[in-house]
Amino acid sequence: GCEAPSRPEPVPPPPSKAIVMGSAVDLYTIDPAVGFDTAISSTLKSLYDTLFRHVGNPPEVVPWLAENYDVSDDYTRWRFMMDKEAVFHDGTPVTADAVKFSLERMLRIGKSPAGLFKGTIAPDGIKAIGEHILQIQLSKPIGFFLHLLPWLFVVNPTEVIANKGNDDARTWLKTHEAGSGPFTIDTWKPGKLYIFKAVDDYWKGWPNPDHPDRYERRVIKNTQDRIRAIESGLVDLVDWMPPDTQVRFKSTPGIRVVDEPGLDIFTLKMNNRTGYTADLHLRRAISYAFNYEALIGVWRGRADLLQGPLPQGLDESSRDLPAYRTDMIKAKAALAQSPWPTGGFDLDYVYVAGLAEERLVGEILGLQLAGLDIQVNIIPMAWADAVAIFRVPETSPPVFPIYSSSAYPDPNNYLWAAYHSSQAGEWTNPGHYQNPVVDRLLENARTSMDAKQRSRLYRQAQQIILDEAVNIFGVSIRDYHAFGQHITGMTYCPVMGSATPFYSARTTKHSSGVADEVDGQ
Repeated sequence: GCEAPSRPEPVPPPPSKAIVMGSAVDLYTIDPAVGFDTAISSTLKSLYDTLFRHVGNPPEVVPWLAENYDVSDDYTRWRFMMDKEAVFHDGTPVTADAVKFSLERMLRIGKSPAGLFKGTIAPDGIKAIGEHILQIQLSKPIGFFLHLLPWLFVVNPTEVIANKGNDDARTWLKTHEAGSGPFTIDTWKPGKLYIFKAVDDYWKGWPNPDHPDRYERRVIKNTQDRIRAIESGLVDLVDWMPPDTQVRFKSTPGIRVVDEPGLDIFTLKMNNRTGYTADLHLRRAISYAFNYEALIGVWRGRADLLQGPLPQGLDESSRDLPAYRTDMIKAKAALAQSPWPTGGFDLDYVYVAGLAEERLVGEILGLQLAGLDIQVNIIPMAWADAVAIFRVPETSPPVFPIYSSSAYPDPNNYLWAAYHSSQAGEWTNPGHYQNPVVDRLLENARTSMDAKQRSRLYRQAQQIILDEAVNIFGVSIRDYHAFGQHITGMTYCPVMGSATPFYSARTTKHSSGVADEVDGQ
């Protein structure tokens, strides 16, 4: 008989060292003077360099573009000696002038990242001394100044000026980069796919010779689709995994979750200025009535109870101060001292529409306060609408849950934004808490360079905040990523955007590197 023609063996695709991430979140800008969330900052840390970087847990500041520095005796004049090897992606050197240009542009634009530096730098306080020395003059000392510098991403002035248009290059930098970092942009499909290509001859070198040749961010908004994508191996890591999925992943072969304490905290903010919750005794009653164990249950154990306003991961957290824990006898005693000793009124709990765990927390609060004859109304609201009603005490909700993440590992990151009077009405202090004694403690701690003194001042502030039952102190939350076991080198750091350092990552999986299998929705 006749033989069927033999088929040629399929040629295996060349091994790819791509790392593919499935993300719930799109990138609405990558302008380092504008964007300030987890997804954007993770991307900026790949495209740009900074004088210092945050690494490890607890996070440390390590020199990057800066080789070393010196500081005046009064801690107001800082000089940074820069690495002369550093070059931008177009081959031009990264100079002190470029850092000055970047910081001045950030302050001029005045968006979120500028808030970290606002009011700290003296007028005309930024100077380039020759090519490679940058001098910054502060208006007064700041105890955590080095921790702010990982947020100063250095842009290439030549490219920014060439594309400045009429908005300081904001339109151009929204979708282009002008950096010196380990990756550049390869593919840009908003809402769908972003591919970043490794810079092989990156001036700082690579920690692993077999580093990824690129990484991809695929936008996969649906949670179930992200779960399937990592289980099937279509992607190598995913973000925003629900707590129950993470618990299941802990025993799923081939998938790894981070189990280290985090710096993100979840707090129920109470209106301290108007309505029922303006009464101290009522706030104490609510704080004692709340079910803290049930809160851990909402996160399926992937959370640690707060003792007060700071996460346990910070050395200065008030671990030894008495925390509020569920005690209905104390709750009723506190209520008896309020103008409404037997309850008999309603309280609104407003939460971000669509966040299931926030709704669950409202149900826990409702169950507990029913025992004090207080009825809780659970009201979903869009985040943008909530931020608008926070501005004025009269419209700000009695109770509102807030997540706070960490731009830097210092008590100031949490306490200033949430408890200083200047922040009343911001989303970090929707309850309009204002206390001149706490203000003074925070102001003194901010400018002190003595670590022991800062700890003492922060402790006093925490004591007052706890005593005044300003908020319901909830939990610090564990990391919400999941990684394929074949991804190594991503040393966990809980600072915003640092949980996925693609620069230090390695992959042992060789895939075909097909990029368009998942539609982004």
